[in-house]
Amino acid sequence: MRHALLLAPLLVAACSAAPQAGGTTIAEPTTVLLPGATPGATGPTEVAGPLPAARSDLAWTIFGDTPTVAWAPDGVRLAIANQVNYLNTPAPAGEAGIDVMHVETGKRTRVHEGPGYHPAWIGNDRLAFGCSTYECDDAGEGLYLLDLGKHARLALKHGVYHTRASKDGGVIFFSGFPDDEGWMSWDLRSPKAKRIAGSEDSWKPPAAPLADQCPSKVGERRVEQRGDQVFVIDTGTGARRAVVTAPPWNLAWPEDKGAIQPCLSPDGRFVVYFSQRGGTSLVGVHPLDAP
Repeated sequence: MRHALLLAPLLVAACSAAPQAGGTTIAEPTTVLLPGATPGATGPTEVAGPLPAARSDLAWTIFGDTPTVAWAPDGVRLAIANQVNYLNTPAPAGEAGIDVMHVETGKRTRVHEGPGYHPAWIGNDRLAFGCSTYECDDAGEGLYLLDLGKHARLALKHGVYHTRASKDGGVIFFSGFPDDEGWMSWDLRSPKAKRIAGSEDSWKPPAAPLADQCPSKVGERRVEQRGDQVFVIDTGTGARRAVVTAPPWNLAWPEDKGAIQPCLSPDGRFVVYFSQRGGTSLVGVHPLDAP
């Protein structure tokens, strides 16, 4: 019950689909040391060398079973967690962590080494993310704050899942096991979070305080995945077009839950999606308004 409950929100909180056959650039990182290790760091951080400005699809190989994504306010950087969620499965050294991808240059930067998931942008240079008792044990569970280029710090000791940005500049998160309090709000300053909505099984975030950093709709543009295709729909005219065709990323545990859905950048210029093909997991970005 506990595992099934925790997996449910990933259908709407992550983004997914697949890179197109042809026109996709795989941006593989080279090894560069960065000053951004966190608890559990095991080795060097990786950064991709800069690429030309992205005018076709970009795709990066990633680690994990249920990746989570957040667009930065600038609309060109994407935070993604490489993480095996909630199953207490050890990750190989250097695999689990949070990366920031720049979708116009192709640059990939490892900003956090070790467990952590559901990154949320708190401004342009700070991330918040959660770590549950499954990944960080009782001593390390809680809400972490990460100023880019520095070490993450445990800022709030609490049972934390599904971290999201709030409109007031703070964080909302789902408090599941062991606290089972529902959705909580934290302003980054108070010693405790406050309960705002739901019960222990109300996984859907409350809409009023949510600053959605993985929106399925921006203006009159909406994105969705059906089968092997990602569609963009003009909600004003009803026109729809397929923009990506490739194998989707399906949630397969504890049973097939369907494809993780794509989302748009805050300005609606890019679609981010996930794909699994031939045993390789990819996150891809497709520009919608490329010349």
